[in-house]
Amino acid sequence: MVTRSKWLIFALVLAFSLQGFAQTVKDDLGRTVKLPERIRRVVSLAPSATENLFAIGAGHLVVGVTSACDYPSQVKKLPQVGDFMKPSLERIAALKPDLIVIVSSTIPKAIADDLQAKTKVPVFVFQPQTVSSVLRGLLTLGGLTGRKQQAKKLVQKLERRLNAVQRRVANKPRPKVVVEIAPPPSLMVAGPKTFIDDAIRLAGGENAFKDAHQPFPLISLESLVAEDPDVYIVAIKGKTSKQLLEEVKRRSGFENLRCVQKGRIYGIDPDLIFRPTPRLIEGIEKLEGIFHRKASETPASIRSLNDGQSKTSHDIS
Repeated sequence: MVTRSKWLIFALVLAFSLQGFAQTVKDDLGRTVKLPERIRRVVSLAPSATENLFAIGAGHLVVGVTSACDYPSQVKKLPQVGDFMKPSLERIAALKPDLIVIVSSTIPKAIADDLQAKTKVPVFVFQPQTVSSVLRGLLTLGGLTGRKQQAKKLVQKLERRLNAVQRRVANKPRPKVVVEIAPPPSLMVAGPKTFIDDAIRLAGGENAFKDAHQPFPLISLESLVAEDPDVYIVAIKGKTSKQLLEEVKRRSGFENLRCVQKGRIYGIDPDLIFRPTPRLIEGIEKLEGIFHRKASETPASIRSLNDGQSKTSHDIS
């Protein structure tokens, strides 16, 4: 009888402990995250996380976003919890989320753990380093939010577009490319182990700084001149390629670069190559067109895909 009572108590304790957290998963930082059986309310702490949630049909679950979240347009009506780097814990608590989602190339495990401890809400971090990991992240997000089939269909469509790009660039020469993250005097570019580096490769280019020691290295003018890229990409909104070319020409030392002399300076919407979302595939398609356009075909007035205020440095999230 005593043994039976002990087993009954054990079963009740086990059932109670599992009631709140029905699934245990690992995020991209290797953290073990305990989640409720069903996610009903999500706070997104990155523009790309917000975009991905809406892309897989889970937008109705999003109850809070950051001040930087701007796509799709309906997210602008959602409650904001502040900046990604310093969200308001009080605002998050007031929204009563079941899950906090973060997408970041740089967030350390300790920060995610601290946020989870302070909010007492599960924090799941995505940290994609390749285009394929961006697509896997969509599938994972679908699993977390009960949108597996929607995420699967979306990823299949994106994979077909990527495969088409691969077929088109298969036998073409690969230009040496620089993607600027931030302008001089602190010139930062895309380096290795980033989805941007992978996007350059998939679009048929070669990242000039693929062997750098950091994913987003600060580089000197001397190292840029030594690489002498064929194509220079500036992620910016609201400027024509002609305007960009004139601006880059005025930079000290840039006039000697081959890409400047041949007019191969191009602007692209930063949201298409700096956000690990479905629109990254559109960015790859745009890069493909840029890389394999002949110098004589360079148009004088290509606009960024979405006109807006000019930007000169960006968050990768």
